[in-house]
Amino acid sequence: MTTHATHMRGSSHRAYLELPWGQVHHRRAGDPDGPALVIVHQSPLSSATYEPAMAALGAHGLNVVAIDIPGFGMSDATPEQWSIPDYAGALWEIVDALGLQKVHLLGQHTGAIISAEATRQKRDRVLSLIFQGIPLYSDEERVKKAEGYAPGYTPAIDGSHLKVIWDRVRWLYPTISAESASRQVAEYLSVGPDYGVAYRAVFAHKPDIAAVADVPTLLLHGSEDVLDRMNDVVTAAFPHAPLVRIPGGTDFVAEEQPEVFADSVAAHVLAHAAAPKPKFTPVYTATVEVTGGRAGRARSTTGALDVKLTRPAERTEGNTGTDPEELFAAGYAACFASALGVAERRKRVTAGPVTVTASVTLGTRPGGTYGIAARLVVSAPECPQEVLEELVAITHTVCPYSNAVRGNIAVITEANGTS
Repeated sequence: MTTHATHMRGSSHRAYLELPWGQVHHRRAGDPDGPALVIVHQSPLSSATYEPAMAALGAHGLNVVAIDIPGFGMSDATPEQWSIPDYAGALWEIVDALGLQKVHLLGQHTGAIISAEATRQKRDRVLSLIFQGIPLYSDEERVKKAEGYAPGYTPAIDGSHLKVIWDRVRWLYPTISAESASRQVAEYLSVGPDYGVAYRAVFAHKPDIAAVADVPTLLLHGSEDVLDRMNDVVTAAFPHAPLVRIPGGTDFVAEEQPEVFADSVAAHVLAHAAAPKPKFTPVYTATVEVTGGRAGRARSTTGALDVKLTRPAERTEGNTGTDPEELFAAGYAACFASALGVAERRKRVTAGPVTVTASVTLGTRPGGTYGIAARLVVSAPECPQEVLEELVAITHTVCPYSNAVRGNIAVITEANGTS
């Protein structure tokens, strides 16, 4: 039996970030030390559009991250109707949570508008832009589209709403494969009946093109992309940006011609990449020898640590042995508390007395493997809640333990300040 890939899964690494409005799903591939390329998809779809090209982009040495915009794909919905500046601000929170500094942004359609606004907000952090179709509507077009471009659907017990979605997808993209169309139906359903939430934000927003005019920009899309019709308007707005049209490609050229797509994207990114990251410089090395595994003993070469280890399931009253989870929790809490001091200096505020409580949980995974998850509770009874929340967010990008586990394990942070 032949199965057709729909790219909802794929081979890239998938994970979630915990952010103030909920969880954000993202895909990663490539070299973690390479130039960071953040991909922002069109609505109402998801990062799955780029799954077929992730490996090809990573093969060029890029650090590729494709996010699911809040409310789409497998990311949690926003608490209310967001504007484009809201989505752009959230994009920077996502970038910060990923531990990225200067980035290249690739945005398609809605994602292009978000990327342009994100660049306006933090121009110093954007090395280059790639617009895979950017909808530069006139004022009249935005008003007209807002009147009924994405009418939504009503779930029906006979499933007739599925055909409504199918017919819309086929109307928009008459030449795409049945597999690609099927994936899009699933993505529409994941958003819900009101799938036009991001469209409304686009139609209400007028991009500030002048604010991003000095950013190295590439205009790249398939020759059959629905926004190919806007080339005259877009090239006039970005007169110094080369226009690359991939012959025969639709809006989904990244899945139709992944190698060709990746070659063009990587050439632009590498041409405008920042200087290579400084190499890792050792500051201190701790060495601990363990004999007997979880039921053995841990001794540091300095002699400062010499403890008995006990399996949690075998711990009895009076047993003074510790375990790897307790040791990891102690290290993480201590490191996070110190890193919070760095965040205080950066923000020029004082949190007052701070206690960090780390909980590390050992658990099982499908297939007989094991993993851990962590929770950090930061208590500062003299610090205003909103200040402490900001400090904790910054600390999460500074702490070496947070940077080491980011994207690999679930880490939940909780800030308890004064209201």
